[in-house]
Amino acid sequence: MYLRRNLMALLLCLLALTLCFSCAGPSSSPPPPNAATEPPPPPPIYYVNVSSLALREGPTTSASMITTLSFNDQVELIGTSHGWGNVRDLRRNFVGWAALKYLQPSPADRPRPVPSRHRAPAAPKKEEPAPPPVPKAM
Repeated sequence: MYLRRNLMALLLCLLALTLCFSCAGPSSSPPPPNAATEPPPPPPIYYVNVSSLALREGPTTSASMITTLSFNDQVELIGTSHGWGNVRDLRRNFVGWAALKYLQPSPADRPRPVPSRHRAPAAPKKEEPAPPPVPKAM
């Protein structure tokens, strides 16, 4: 009787363990080493190629200015929108928008000239009055 009781207890424990492991579902095994995902590449680095560039809150010249970037300042390009780049200033950690035409992927030797934003209207040409006709000699 003692042996029978121990066998029954052992079978009940085995049955309980089987039920526990079957309810737990399939075990999650680690992914195989060759299926490891690589981290995404870091954002590209660009350099300011003008002497002074406004960093703005939005991708438009009417957006408020956050700060001014200097020649050859490094920025990370986060995204783009219609000729504007969403950038992070690596020196001061400001994030904002700058015109893409003033950024380049390598440092420059000297600042690029920037055309004047407001050109003075050309003065209208004044037509000089025609000289009076010279009378003919008779």
